[in-house]
Amino acid sequence: MQTWPVNPAASSACVQASSVARLVGAIASQDRTALASAILHTVQAALPSQHCAIFAHEASRNPRLLSGAGEGGPWVAIKSATAYLRDHYRADAMHQMASRRPAGIAKGEVVVCRERCEDIEEPEYREACFTALGIRERLTVLMRCASDSWLSVHIYRIAGQPSFSAQEVDTLVGLAPVIAGCVARHYASDIDGETGFRDTVTGDIGELCPSLTEREREVLMRILDGVTVNRIAEDLKLRPTTVATYRMRAYEKLGVASRRELFAAVLRRHALAQSQAPATQEAGRTGTALLHAA
Repeated sequence: MQTWPVNPAASSACVQASSVARLVGAIASQDRTALASAILHTVQAALPSQHCAIFAHEASRNPRLLSGAGEGGPWVAIKSATAYLRDHYRADAMHQMASRRPAGIAKGEVVVCRERCEDIEEPEYREACFTALGIRERLTVLMRCASDSWLSVHIYRIAGQPSFSAQEVDTLVGLAPVIAGCVARHYASDIDGETGFRDTVTGDIGELCPSLTEREREVLMRILDGVTVNRIAEDLKLRPTTVATYRMRAYEKLGVASRRELFAAVLRRHALAQSQAPATQEAGRTGTALLHAA
């Protein structure tokens, strides 16, 4: 996989006013095709592409699709995303780079990545997410939006089309700051509440029991997402019995015995934090008032 750093200060790419308006209108849109469609429309003039998919990669969780679109409709992007999210994202060199610890990209940094079908070593990933869907090549705008959160925008070119040229890659590098900014604002708007919920649960789990190991937290977060033990085992490349052992140890540390009790513990922790917040804020205001009085 090839990568190119993005320097917003050096970007001289021009975007048509109609494309800007479409991008701005797609931010926070509840239409799951809107943002991907607007990005595809923006890049089409300079680097013709057929499909676009946008993903969020959050902490130790499975990635999720934020938006998908294509010239003939969103179905190819959605089918590719479904196979990718279900079975193959761990084989993606881009995902491996994003999840590396310590991270090789600083918070707020943006890079452009390139992955050709013929360069993918994992045959099942290559077949399911590229060959079977007639996809030849992918350019990705990858941005790190938080310490453990990443956003990726995939631009796909189909078989029968020429490979992306060096000039087209340079064009996407120039457009990347605009694309990254729009996607980051769309993600921050949290239109479906899922981002806030997942972030809250992740934080609550850590605060409920700081002694949880990383593997135990990974297992618990997937359990809260409704993922089965067998599916978790596949995701983490572990045996189901090993996952069950991590679950048992985590439950013992938290003092719960089931997923329902785990949910209840997280909800109680979150409700307690919310109830204490106004009191803390009032104490802060009172302290400030006393300082001013003094």
